[in-house]
Amino acid sequence: MERRLLEESEAFPGAAELVDELRGRVRVAVASNTPHRLVAGALASAGLAHLFEVVVTGDQVAEPKPSPDVYLRACELLRAPPARSIGLEDSPTGVAAVRAAGLFAIGIPSFPGVVLDAADLVGESLSDARVRAALGL
Repeated sequence: MERRLLEESEAFPGAAELVDELRGRVRVAVASNTPHRLVAGALASAGLAHLFEVVVTGDQVAEPKPSPDVYLRACELLRAPPARSIGLEDSPTGVAAVRAAGLFAIGIPSFPGVVLDAADLVGESLSDARVRAALGL
């Protein structure tokens, strides 16, 4: 599994395009529970590493998601007030972390049947018009 993550990772559909469009408009970070070396490797494998200003992972904070720590640290490093920030998540645990940090939570289910009803907005995909509008695009 680790080898596949480091060597065969693919971007979430529409992620590269969305982040590229957001860059220059807003500062963008990754906030993940996965250990840093695996996140860094997966981003590199997927060709996304250059798109993010900040990467914060579960092994760099006191408590992993659903604690807000990764999101609060990412906001701190970006110098972005949480109340004016948005977190995109694909799991209930991630949505809980975004909300606990005080960010606007957008849920994008990565698997059929995942329920993200605690999010402020749930989109069908990253290209969903409602998601794009919430992101100011």
